[in-house]
Amino acid sequence: MGNDTLFADFPSVIPEIKKLYETSDEKIARLELENKALIEELAIERTARYDAEHHIEELKTRIIELSQAPKRIRRKKVEIEVTDYCEFKSDGKRKARPADPIRSYEDFAKIQQYFINKDKVRDWALWTIGVALGLRISDLLSLKIKDLLNDDLTFRTHIKVVEQKTSKLNSCLITEAVQNALTKYFESIDWKINLDDYLFASKKTGGKMYEEYGWKIISDAGKALNLPINIGSHTMRKSFANIAACVDKSTIDMNAITKIQGLLNHSDQRVTMRYLGKFQEMFDRARVAVSDFVLGKTDVNELIAGNAFTIDDIVGKLDNIETKLKNLET
Repeated sequence: MGNDTLFADFPSVIPEIKKLYETSDEKIARLELENKALIEELAIERTARYDAEHHIEELKTRIIELSQAPKRIRRKKVEIEVTDYCEFKSDGKRKARPADPIRSYEDFAKIQQYFINKDKVRDWALWTIGVALGLRISDLLSLKIKDLLNDDLTFRTHIKVVEQKTSKLNSCLITEAVQNALTKYFESIDWKINLDDYLFASKKTGGKMYEEYGWKIISDAGKALNLPINIGSHTMRKSFANIAACVDKSTIDMNAITKIQGLLNHSDQRVTMRYLGKFQEMFDRARVAVSDFVLGKTDVNELIAGNAFTIDDIVGKLDNIETKLKNLET
């Protein structure tokens, strides 16, 4: 009977019993195989450890190099603007530049004549009225005909504009220059108007003209005339301020205001000014002065801009007047 038959009834003890019957040669062979497998596993572990240690050393070396490298000097913002400024963007397009005011009556008249030569009476009126009123392009293009004309097509005295940017009411005198420009414009379309229409409506849709298109109208004129200034839609408002600073010499007798303040027992001169309506008078006189310039009634040609003054000086002069009126509203 063989060993396997002898232990057939006890299968769980067969492996252990078989080991007892292994010859010494078989045992040695088995142990050698196990030892070989362990040696191979150990070699793999050593290789992995070596790779890990080598990677750590590389990282330490890189950290030392970075810590010893000279630090990049951060330049001040002003220095960057002066030394690194480029008039072109990364896509090759020219950067936008702020619009400039006109520098003379000659500039103003050239742009007027440009539109007349092109038989663009609407655009001529847009330029003329834009300079005469001094409104932002957003407010100018939001005007409707009924804002300037009564039901019987007579002119109103003032335009009441709630400025989109400030949400404040601006009362603009409809001066002779504005009336003349509107009359010429309406005559060019045979007075075929509707009071609810936009004053400067889009020719394609009949609705409100886009501000970008209004800018293009004025900008294209400046480019065609090759004027040495950047002409855009805001040129009209800046030019209004420029003209007002140069031609309006009106003042208010503050001594008289002080006397009336005492007589009326007002605690603040601003209250007295509002009571007498003096601020609106100043505005109206300034707009009349600009109107005279637009109509060529003054002897002023060269304007402040482009000489010893900046546009901030010009706008500042007009703001001194505007601030007094706005303070009354707060």
